[in-house]
Formats: sequence, structure tokens, C-alpha cells
Amino acid sequence: MPKYQEKTFKIPTLKGLSEKQIETHLKLYSGYVKHLNLLILKLEELKKDPEANSYPLSELERRFAFEFDGMRLHEYYFHCIEDGGRPMREDSRLGKKLIAEYGSFENWQNECIRISGTRGIGWTILYFDKSRDQFLMKWVDEHQIGHLAGLSIVLVVDVWEHAFMVDYLPSEKKQYVESYLGNINWEIVAEEFEKI
Repeated sequence: MPKYQEKTFKIPTLKGLSEKQIETHLKLYSGYVKHLNLLILKLEELKKDPEANSYPLSELERRFAFEFDGMRLHEYYFHCIEDGGRPMREDSRLGKKLIAEYGSFENWQNECIRISGTRGIGWTILYFDKSRDQFLMKWVDEHQIGHLAGLSIVLVVDVWEHAFMVDYLPSEKKQYVESYLGNINWEIVAEEFEKI
């Protein structure tokens, strides 16, 4: 299996999220890519004798989803803030659809902030269910637990403490989420939504 390559992101100075916070968070993302590649090598080695290595193989197969989803969800997260905040165009397909389902863009933001306030670590994920032509925004524990199968990811908010602890206290999670949402480049999100 070929190795995964760490992506680079064009992230400018952001409002409410320091360069140190972003730098620290990017290092964590880098770790997911590194550990995923190490895991792939170890799995290949253990598969040479699957009977003798059945237990470690099983455990590493479980770990694969954690490392892979940790890598991929961070790629969504950082991609959405590349080139800095750009407003949602209400006349875009994405804008029209969000407003039709949530009543207004502000209603959508409020719902995103509410879900992001869920206690514990996790992600707020805006999914699109193509078969029903609708959005679903839900909380996902860890990286690999609780995903909605078969749905496309439109946007993610990382609500693990590592995403904000340089700049915000745990009790200030709401302010962090508001800052992240204020830095989203909605042109990128709308472009990605067109591919769904």
C-alpha cells in the first residue's frame, strides 16, 4: 500500500486563532499522517504470518480507522480555512440549500455552535445525504466512532481540546467555535459541495 502524503495548507493570519495555535494543530495533523504510514508498514509485516499475528493484527486494524480518520478530518478542517475567511454567498447552491433547510445562515451557525458545545472531545460534522437531498449535522466522538455511513462530509469543526487550548480555556469552547466559523472560506466549501 502506498504511503499517505502530508498535505500543506495556505493558512493566513486568522482572527481569534493564533499562529501558534494553528502551528501546534498542524503538528498534530502531521503526527496522524506519520503514524498512519507506520501502521501500514507494521500491518504489512504482520500479515506475512497472519495466524501467528492474529491478535496484534486485529488491534492494529482497529487503530487504522482512528489514525486515518484523524488525518482525513484534519484535512477537511484546515482546507476550509485556507486563504482566510470569505463570506457565504447566499446565491450559491450551498447557500440556497443551507438557508432552505435551516431558515437562515445564522440559524445554521447557531445550530453548529450548539452541537459543538456537546461535552467531551469530538467533531461537529455537516454531512450531506445525497439520497435524501438534505444536510445532517451531528456530533462524532473521537475520529472513527459515530460517523453516518454513506454521507458526504461538507464541513467539520474540530472540538478536541488540542484545536483551541493554546488560545482558549475549555470553558471558552464556544468562543473558539465562533472564531473558527468566522475564518471559514465559504468559497472553498461551496466549491467542494459542487463535487458531491
